[in-house]
Amino acid sequence: MSLIDFHTHIFPDKIAPATVAALAKAGGTKPEGGTGTLDDLERLALREDVSLCVNLPIATRPDQAASINRFAKEVNGRDGRVISFGAIHPDAAEPERELEELAEAGFRGIKLHPDYQGHYADDPSVIRVVKEAKRLGLHTVFHGGVDIAFPNDVHAAPERMANLLSALGEGEGKVIVAHIGGYGLWDEVERLLVGRDVCFDLSYGIDHLPEEQLLRIVTRHGADRILFGSDYPWRDPADIDRVLAKLPLTDEQFALIRSGNAERLLGLDTCARAE
Repeated sequence: MSLIDFHTHIFPDKIAPATVAALAKAGGTKPEGGTGTLDDLERLALREDVSLCVNLPIATRPDQAASINRFAKEVNGRDGRVISFGAIHPDAAEPERELEELAEAGFRGIKLHPDYQGHYADDPSVIRVVKEAKRLGLHTVFHGGVDIAFPNDVHAAPERMANLLSALGEGEGKVIVAHIGGYGLWDEVERLLVGRDVCFDLSYGIDHLPEEQLLRIVTRHGADRILFGSDYPWRDPADIDRVLAKLPLTDEQFALIRSGNAERLLGLDTCARAE
């Protein structure tokens, strides 16, 4: 059974050590999965038989997006096990133009992190970006819930994500909320997001909430809207996969979560549907 890791982070070799160290210090944590470089993630994917990893870059300032996307294009130009989404900041002067350029370059989605970007998930500038991304066929991955580096002001709380989904109108869709919909706020996730037309990933959360609550979220929301994610370099995908394997799910549910849903969202020809 193939495995696709829909939530990873890599950085150019020159800045990876300092960037990972700074993020670790801010969050009071340490990288358990690797060094955060492309080569390291490629080696890990080969060693652990991860067929594809999705890099999710974040532009913390509008002027960072261009250089981040140049690196992302280099990643996508390689024949390897890692592909990259694009980066955009809600304060971009011309977000529609930047998003159109990403779509024309073949990107399949973007990543937004409201805490690092200084916007709430339901701010008009964020809604504007997500609506245009959706129009262009791009997925938008959000950090969801508490960020351990910013615990006192939650910019992507489930209530704000619900407001954003409502603002998208008919069909919602194209939105993926990381950390099982909202790290540390899973009661609110169950109340406000479960059942909406949105996907969750399992990154940095699958072993942080009670198993019975995790199972409720997966079964009530639907295994067809749950994506495997590790949050590399913070976690190793093999560790996440071992936790997932212990859950009392059907073979079909496992297949969807481990790769089937990601293949569908990414439009991969190798899509293996569970019967």
